[in-house]
Amino acid sequence: MSRFYFHAPMMGLLLVIGGCTIIEPSSLVGDPLSPGANQPVAYLVGAIGPDRVMPATAQNQRLLFRQRGSEHGAAAVWIDNGIRQTPKDVQEGNASASVFVMPLNPGYYELYDFQFFSTASTGYGTYYSSLQAREKFIVPMRLEAGKAYYIGEYRSRCISDGTCFFVQRKRMARDEVIARRTNPHLPSLQYLPLQLDRAIPFILPEQTGTPTRTKGRTTP
Repeated sequence: MSRFYFHAPMMGLLLVIGGCTIIEPSSLVGDPLSPGANQPVAYLVGAIGPDRVMPATAQNQRLLFRQRGSEHGAAAVWIDNGIRQTPKDVQEGNASASVFVMPLNPGYYELYDFQFFSTASTGYGTYYSSLQAREKFIVPMRLEAGKAYYIGEYRSRCISDGTCFFVQRKRMARDEVIARRTNPHLPSLQYLPLQLDRAIPFILPEQTGTPTRTKGRTTP
């Protein structure tokens, strides 16, 4: 975990005083991975955010993807820092999640890391903390043109300041409805099973047979 100080920008202070909220996108895609006009496209769809039990408190939470064999990247993003936030598409008490839809060039990709970071203002400046996987992992995937792939929801938990992970669940029916609100021409979702055993202990699939609820969810 890394920490350093810098001075908070005056604009942030003005936004807090004014009670303004800036809505941020729940996915970031680098230009080299973004399909051009009239070019083939594949979609990666899922959800990300803190879980209801032992939620990670980081204000910015990301899952990181890249094209195989390159450093060209994309990210699924959840943000809530009081000024900027991604859409709270799924609301469960104080916990929320954002549904992401990534339009990507077809090809081979990897889920390879996560990132948590936060800022907090003090009398000496702004305090910054970040956390990533101690050991990088590689979860491969192949995305074909004209298809939309659902990879699950990823809900973050922390059992200590430096020990955090995601619980992965399948909520495709719920998330497809949400995704279509802003992407009405999205192809029908198909579930893409991932080799998440490669990402343990940083991503843990929900145990099968564990009772769950969409709201007031029982957790594993």
